[in-house]
Amino acid sequence: MSRKSFGELLIDLAKYNSRGRAITYGDRRITWKELNIKVNRCANALTDLGIKKDDHVIIMFHDCPEFIESNYALQKIGAIPIPMNFRFVAREIEYQTNQSDSVMFIFEDLFLEEINNARPNLKKVKNYICLAREGKAIPKDMLNYEELISKYPSIEPPVYTTENDICTISYTGGTTGLPKGVVLTYHNFWNLTDAMMGDLLSRLIADPKVNIGDMLNKLSPLPGLGWVIAKLISNFATRPLTVRLIPRLLPRLFGTPIAPMLNRITGGFSMFLNMPLFHMANYQVLMLGPMSGMMRYILRTSISFDPKEALETIEREKPLMAMLVPTQWKKVLDFPEIGKYDKNSFLIAFTGTGVNPAKQKKRILEAFPNSVVVDVFGQTEMTPDTSIRIDSTVGGLRDRAVGKPISGVEMRIVNENGEDVSPGEAGEILYRSGTVMKEYYGDSEKTAEVMEEGWFHSGDIGYLDKEGELIIVDRKKETISTGGEKVYPHEVEEILESHPKVKYACVIGAPDETWGQTVRAVVELQGGEEATQEEIINWCRDKMTGFKRPKSVIFTDSLPLNPVGKVMRSQVKEKYGKLSAKFPTVKITL
Repeated sequence: MSRKSFGELLIDLAKYNSRGRAITYGDRRITWKELNIKVNRCANALTDLGIKKDDHVIIMFHDCPEFIESNYALQKIGAIPIPMNFRFVAREIEYQTNQSDSVMFIFEDLFLEEINNARPNLKKVKNYICLAREGKAIPKDMLNYEELISKYPSIEPPVYTTENDICTISYTGGTTGLPKGVVLTYHNFWNLTDAMMGDLLSRLIADPKVNIGDMLNKLSPLPGLGWVIAKLISNFATRPLTVRLIPRLLPRLFGTPIAPMLNRITGGFSMFLNMPLFHMANYQVLMLGPMSGMMRYILRTSISFDPKEALETIEREKPLMAMLVPTQWKKVLDFPEIGKYDKNSFLIAFTGTGVNPAKQKKRILEAFPNSVVVDVFGQTEMTPDTSIRIDSTVGGLRDRAVGKPISGVEMRIVNENGEDVSPGEAGEILYRSGTVMKEYYGDSEKTAEVMEEGWFHSGDIGYLDKEGELIIVDRKKETISTGGEKVYPHEVEEILESHPKVKYACVIGAPDETWGQTVRAVVELQGGEEATQEEIINWCRDKMTGFKRPKSVIFTDSLPLNPVGKVMRSQVKEKYGKLSAKFPTVKITL
């Protein structure tokens, strides 16, 4: 069926759920009607500045309403928003802006210094629009964001986008090399919305250990109605039928007035977003909201993640769901005063962008007793979700298990010859789906490397267990070959990080004349701790076979992390990967 343009989806939300909340940001409460007005003013201003369909525009904000306003405004007029990591320095800003062929830069003054440093090399950028949040003096040749859009009317711009148009270009994290621009269409996001929303709800209902009544009661306008509905749809007789019908029927509501009307009645699925909005793990929610018509966003006000702020927000705003990366979950769980906060309203704990250990999921279930843990696995090139796993009790927790593929995603696991492997045998994971990216922007060679007859080569190594569940092993490019044996760094890193003195570990291959490569660990210790190479290696002795154990250990004051808490392995390799395996055990700052 034909899908509505993105602009029409926002019109529907503003019309049929005008007073419904779209964004909560500290003390600010923004309705869908208010958001649409700001989006239209911004869209009309950008059009007057010459931005047209298919133009590329950088947006660089921390997680704030203006990120969403400017992103939606660009999409309303058919332009392509390109979110940028707000932690970038000038060199990185130059690379992404130039590689993406962007002609405009919209940002906030928090990042003015680095953008000014990059400007001399941004030859294609014609206009800079700066939000004066910190009250810094904006250069005279830049436009003031609020002053600009306040001059323009809130009339609706013409409909510009179709399902096959480009929605965004999202750059990969660059943990193993230069970031790549992943081109994603509205068609990709529609497929994601249909699959994720229907699959998630049906799998929650399918699990008899999940208290679906609590979830429906939070959404019900009448006390107790949720329990009644839950009994009807999840009893022994009707549960199988309900599970089959939801993924088929729910997507038929998306893009119709019914969805925002339901949002108006229920208050919508409130999601507390903690990953950066420029990251696809969070950005996808900005698309799922208008396409499903059933969501609202809760943003934190600080740039850096603070577990105290997160717990205060959960207590104050009572979100149904929250999305955190494993590193953020650890900070919340380790927060000394976690027990004093009211967490009863919190029902779904999303985790993703990295493997969350079973022992940490157990802590989440214990600290948030009304919640279930939903582990979402994927990558940017898949828009980004490929599989989900739901853990409702501690009994079934398993390390590195990320569930089964979402509907519409076909999956294969192949060996180095491209042959399908048997269950239990590790190989590269391949996907085929309507959510597979269109291409890497401006890089047909890299696109051809990962696409083969409709199948996307993920670069992830994994295997299927007897139940058909996906178990993640490592990244293919990160695998270390030593004396003919394969070592998967993440397996070794998990053991190293279980040492009480170790905060982070990054395992890389070091050149060796005899073995080809040997295993090297680069370790950041907990504050105030000291350790020796022998102590770290001895910790591994009874926990892994000999060829997997580190042969050398280097201590550093800090390991470089990306915004979602992953170690930037490419930077570690660049600094330490070419050193002799006999490099002394010293403490170095990266």
